Amino acid sequence: MKKIAGYSLLLGLTLAAAGCATQSPDGSSDGASDNTPDVALANTYWKLTELANGQVETVDNQREAHFVLHTDNQRVAGATGCNQLMGSYALDDQQIAFQQLGTTMMACQDGADTERAFLTALNQTDTWEIDGNTLTLSNDDAQPIAHFEAVALY
Repeated sequence: MKKIAGYSLLLGLTLAAAGCATQSPDGSSDGASDNTPDVALANTYWKLTELANGQVETVDNQREAHFVLHTDNQRVAGATGCNQLMGSYALDDQQIAFQQLGTTMMACQDGADTERAFLTALNQTDTWEIDGNTLTLSNDDAQPIAHFEAVALY
């Protein structure tokens, strides 16, 4: 008899929980939003996904093009797809300026075009915008010049 009561209680709780997850007429769940909260600009690993001139070349055995804005001393660090990237940045609301950018000087047979375009985009950046886990950098004409995806490191 105790087993039957236990199973009845378990079944009742399961049905109650299932009833809480309803769907709206458009098919989306009322309990969870499809909108991803915006990721923070600083202290996030931003992987380069697209440049104004097209897709990004990823080369085996080389680090992917990315950057991280460190809030300590407003430093930027990352990789160009070929070399290591370092420098500083200045933020003013939605405006950002990359300053004193430098790279290591490794000679890379592949990925040099991505490196040049990436560095050019950073030097031409005027504004930034985050939508969910996507960062878009735009020039002073409000034209998008680079797109990034936030990558969870752990």
